[in-house]
Amino acid sequence: MESKSVSTLSGTIVAAILASSCCIGPLILAGLGISSIGIFSSLEKYRLLFMITTFAFIGMAFYLTYRKKKGTDACCEIKMDRIKKIALWVITVIAVGLLFFPYFYGAFGKSASITLMSENLQKVVIKVEGMTCEACTISINSAFSKIQGVKAVNVSLERGEAIVGFDNDVKDIPTNRLLTAIENIGYKASITHE
Repeated sequence: MESKSVSTLSGTIVAAILASSCCIGPLILAGLGISSIGIFSSLEKYRLLFMITTFAFIGMAFYLTYRKKKGTDACCEIKMDRIKKIALWVITVIAVGLLFFPYFYGAFGKSASITLMSENLQKVVIKVEGMTCEACTISINSAFSKIQGVKAVNVSLERGEAIVGFDNDVKDIPTNRLLTAIENIGYKASITHE
């Protein structure tokens, strides 16, 4: 493959990974057993720039792959063109999948590990700053599920808050542990109601 094509395709994948890193990064680190790094959420503000860059690389790759070429060696060039086109389409599908990962993950990655909120629970309302997609709510839900005594969680992206339920027999609700759990995954949190 030409060096322009390879670098364009590589740039496409890198930009797509960066565009979705705010959601993919914490998942990868959690899979590795590292859950207290929230650096990826700081990249979310550059998401639009990374998305535009990804589509610019994809456009350039299509141009370089499908443009008319001057006289070429027919046999070898046809096989190479076919390989380049297949690689381009595969990488385009991967890049678009990475770009829209936060939205797919939010739709299909719902966790049912914590029961629904009921009236007979003590509730703590926590304001959460920095959530940008449904994948964020799933990460927060997961962080709360690891805290002993938590019986129910309701995280709302629209309201920017999480409601955490504890049994009525719990005397000391671990509010500091709740706030620390949120801050460890990269969000700002404050208790608004106990």
